[in-house]
Amino acid sequence: MTDRLTDRGGILDSAAARAAGLVLLVLVAYLPAFGGGWLWDDDILITANPLVTEARGLWGIWFHNTSPDYFPITLTACWIEYRLWGDWAPGYHAVNIAWHAANTVLVWRILVRLGVPGAWLAAAVWGVHPVTVTSVAWAAERKNTLSMFFGCLSVLGWMSYEDSGERRFYGWALLSFVVALLAKTSLVTLPLILPVLSWWRRGRMTRVDLVRIIPFLLASLVLGLITLWYQMGHGSGPSSGPLAAVLASLPRGGVLAGRAVGFYLWKDFWPTKLAMVYGVWPLETSRPAAYLPTLVVAAVVAGLWWQRKEPWARAGLFAATVFLLALLPILGFLPATYMKAHGSVADHWQYVALVAPVALVVAVGLKGRERWLPGGAGRMAAAAALILLGILTFRHAAIHRTSKALWTQNLAVADVWDAHVGLGRALAGEGNNAAAIVEVKRAIELYPAATPAWIGLGAIYTGEKRYDESVHAYQIAIDQGGGDDLFQAAGLAAALGGDLTRAEAFFARGAAKRPGDVSVRGDWGLTLEKLGRHREAAARYREALAIDPNNPDALNSLAYLLASRPGLIGDGDAKADAAEAVSLARRACTAAYNGDPAFLDTLATALAAGGDYAAAVEVADRAVMLAEEGGDAALTAELRGHRELFRSGRPFLPE
Repeated sequence: MTDRLTDRGGILDSAAARAAGLVLLVLVAYLPAFGGGWLWDDDILITANPLVTEARGLWGIWFHNTSPDYFPITLTACWIEYRLWGDWAPGYHAVNIAWHAANTVLVWRILVRLGVPGAWLAAAVWGVHPVTVTSVAWAAERKNTLSMFFGCLSVLGWMSYEDSGERRFYGWALLSFVVALLAKTSLVTLPLILPVLSWWRRGRMTRVDLVRIIPFLLASLVLGLITLWYQMGHGSGPSSGPLAAVLASLPRGGVLAGRAVGFYLWKDFWPTKLAMVYGVWPLETSRPAAYLPTLVVAAVVAGLWWQRKEPWARAGLFAATVFLLALLPILGFLPATYMKAHGSVADHWQYVALVAPVALVVAVGLKGRERWLPGGAGRMAAAAALILLGILTFRHAAIHRTSKALWTQNLAVADVWDAHVGLGRALAGEGNNAAAIVEVKRAIELYPAATPAWIGLGAIYTGEKRYDESVHAYQIAIDQGGGDDLFQAAGLAAALGGDLTRAEAFFARGAAKRPGDVSVRGDWGLTLEKLGRHREAAARYREALAIDPNNPDALNSLAYLLASRPGLIGDGDAKADAAEAVSLARRACTAAYNGDPAFLDTLATALAAGGDYAAAVEVADRAVMLAEEGGDAALTAELRGHRELFRSGRPFLPE
């Protein structure tokens, strides 16, 4: 047989050529994703995550993680990449596509080792299947691609150990599995899949197979509990204990599982109208008929088991078991906040499970090809299927290039609150605040507890200078359990609206909630200055500098306060205040590479307060020039006024 799309004959004789063919298919199908931008919660994972953006974050990733889940391998990968290309999104997309291409090759090798007919074609179909797009074109789902890569290595190690008996392969399998869990714990059911693979290869499952998976099960238990602990500890999971939370979820799983399996299989065989978020399904756990879909799935599996001696039933049982075990963590039996607020199903949840139905369909298709599509017709059908799937993936990946395109398409498929919030943010980014407000308010209509919607509304209202409404929106988000950073956002809105007393209260609460936050203390200090409480403002700036001695904004704020009011802040020693102001201002200017006109103006003010007017004028000249180059007319006029004071031998003393 000379089927060029299977594992024998033609131009794909060598393993290297076949692997290269898979990689090429993936790269072509995902070409639009290379230039994609940031989507949905990419900021939470990468761009606004101090664990990733700060050099010292690497220690925190492993030992002081503040993420909702514990996936240190994924965050470490992002930390490394942030050192390479910072906020440049295409870099992350390129790496994620590379991981997916590598996974496609590994899937092929696993299917070959399992003796699945048409292993190369099955891997190719999986690699360019549209359902995988969300995992590949969304940077935050690096969790999926990384976890699967090490999961595949674990499976290959397990089979190599079975074939050779060499302990090094067992160690390879176990270590790879632990790394996979540290990338994303969704592979916790792999220890249950491994003996199923052994049963498929040898026709039996022995007690030895079950003993061998004990270390794998222990790893799943430990890291699964850590994940639950992280979710519960960061307010993204159940408030009860892990066992109580699992027991409470069982009825939901009993209703959801069958419907979810049907949904996933339908999308596998008819991958159209895909969406980032599908919404939450109403689940009537008190109605006995609601459990019928799950009972049907169980009956199908039981029937396949009953007929397992038949080759067709054995293959179906194997594929169904792997598929269901891979999906088990997200079928509703375990507590998951995402299911309560966002969606009962998600495309990226079946990234791993998709392999099983794809491999089964390809194998069955190849078995029946000679009867139904003899000669070259079978090869043409396979090629046509790959081309069609590749086109669908290409188009779906293109939708993931921008948030606006993604959420617009999502709303065409499912009218869910997440999509309205996402589209609202995109519209606000374009300056279309009126349309953005409409979208975000629609999200709140659909789901009043949508904290991100209230946060987005607060941000848009701030941009529109509707400060009272902004504070109101932020307050609701705070009351719903939003992040501690909301106190600062609400404080800024209140301060801009002139309600300085309320702003000061928000900043005080924010500082108490975030003891290591510099910026909230800086904003608090500015508010206290406007309230005329200068000594308290200076104390807040000093607190900020105690946290980060080289923070340029805190250095500049304290320097300006001391320079503009020498003798009124410290112990009444004007000369000492001016000298300290000069020192602080020089450090701030150095941190800004002497390129910030406002910082230079502070230094000039400090020099003038100390009586060195010649130096003050020289620095002020530089500040005015930079302000002029920046095109800031108001700042330029202000700095020129300060310079005239220094030229006349007078310091700047605000009223």
